[in-house]
Amino acid sequence: INLINTLLDLRKVEEGKMDYQFAKTDLKKLISEVFELLRPLAQTKALEFTFIAPSKEVLVNADAEKLKQVIQNLIDNAIKYTPTGFVRVELKEENGLAHATVSDSGYGIGPNLLPQVFDEFTRDERVKKEIRGTGLGLYIAKKIMEAHNGKIWVESQGENKGSIFHISINEIS
Repeated sequence: INLINTLLDLRKVEEGKMDYQFAKTDLKKLISEVFELLRPLAQTKALEFTFIAPSKEVLVNADAEKLKQVIQNLIDNAIKYTPTGFVRVELKEENGLAHATVSDSGYGIGPNLLPQVFDEFTRDERVKKEIRGTGLGLYIAKKIMEAHNGKIWVESQGENKGSIFHISINEIS
């Protein structure tokens, strides 16, 4: 079912037919819900799993379900690609932007793969056989963030040095 939904989302994104329902959304609450949903996966691997956020709401104009899909993809990937260590999710407010990061101590991303990580069907050859995936999640996440006039990007110091995925989106007051 997940594969079918991913392929349907891919088709909608490519045809510009993804339907968005924008509304005032508490990004802190949304991330917290996804974080708690994925906590058992992190616990299964005995990962240090933390979420740091401001004490108050962080409001954005977003399609909550689509934005949740982006957050879920980033956190789920961090857990999947981190055999030991930590996954840390953080939400900050900076200059009118809500900025969320998902950092991990996992496999990291090599310099050759880094520029292509948001392309369709991109997978890390080192772990392709052990870790299941379609190579579409980050591509779809990028398209969703673009539709929100937001940004998504990644940093990694290289293989086996972890990674930090970022998203930013305008805050509303």
